Amino acid sequence: MKFEELLDERGIELKYVNDNDFDELKGKAIITNKGSFTRKLLLNLGFEDFHPVSKASIEEAEQIKEMIKEKDIVGFGGGKAIDVAKKIASDLNINLISVPTAPSHDGLISKNCSLYKGSKRETIPAKYPRKVIIPLHLWKNSGNLKKAGICDLISNLIALQDLSLAEKERGEQFSEVYKKLSIESVKKVLNCGDEKELAESLILSGLAMEETSRYCSGSEHEVERLLENKINEGKYLHGQLAGTGILISAKVYSLYSDKLKDLRFGSENFFEYIRNLMKKKDVYNFALLPLLDEKFKPEILKEVSEVRPERFTLWNVIDSRNIDFERVINEIIG
Repeated sequence: MKFEELLDERGIELKYVNDNDFDELKGKAIITNKGSFTRKLLLNLGFEDFHPVSKASIEEAEQIKEMIKEKDIVGFGGGKAIDVAKKIASDLNINLISVPTAPSHDGLISKNCSLYKGSKRETIPAKYPRKVIIPLHLWKNSGNLKKAGICDLISNLIALQDLSLAEKERGEQFSEVYKKLSIESVKKVLNCGDEKELAESLILSGLAMEETSRYCSGSEHEVERLLENKINEGKYLHGQLAGTGILISAKVYSLYSDKLKDLRFGSENFFEYIRNLMKKKDVYNFALLPLLDEKFKPEILKEVSEVRPERFTLWNVIDSRNIDFERVINEIIG
């Protein structure tokens, strides 16, 4: 099915802009990141009434929801703002406009949001945006934010390998349509030449998560969640930590290939395959950085099997408590 048809079926309008003409957002409830960039941008554009988000949490969503009246909601900025906007729009059943100011994640249009409830992050059903506005001029100079988005897309390969494992070990069944959308998003990003193609890659990945995020979030995102809690203080982007998770999951798949046979991708050379793809897209060293952080210790990863045990992945077959993660990390870093 053509990309445009996928959006039309879901009532999603996609618009690309090359300047800061966001007049159509006036009079709407704008939710944005508390960081200085999006806040300063909105103020410079004459928007004074908006709701800044410091944490993607259910608590913040509830607080902002109390202040929102019946009008369209805009998620303007990064993943935190867009996820909170998704939750509120879904709860109030009102229109959502998504304006991702950087290509840092694949949740631009996904029908779920990732929010903290207390100290634990949960994936919560939401709704599709009625409209997505892609500011290409902002995306062009997005640097590490773009690298984070590319990592988030490549992580689909780990998620698909985990699905294959769940099919083999537990007899679970998954949609071929969503698996195809997930892999197509990776193929497109590996060969994309401009921001529009990158946007299509991220949107395809979002569509693959229509029924569940499992098609794009597996054992690598469980590593991401663990590292987010253990070493991150706003220092690393979501996609960057997902990239770190890609390397760790792929390496464990390869090290335990004798126990992980006959899957979608050959386990024995899985790490080399993944590493080469990440090097091709210039995100390999970017994903390595959290492993070089002074706060990171390999033994942290012993807990990863406990992060999301209800979602069957690599960590349900290979118990993280029994893995020599010092060896894993040393082999990754080289």
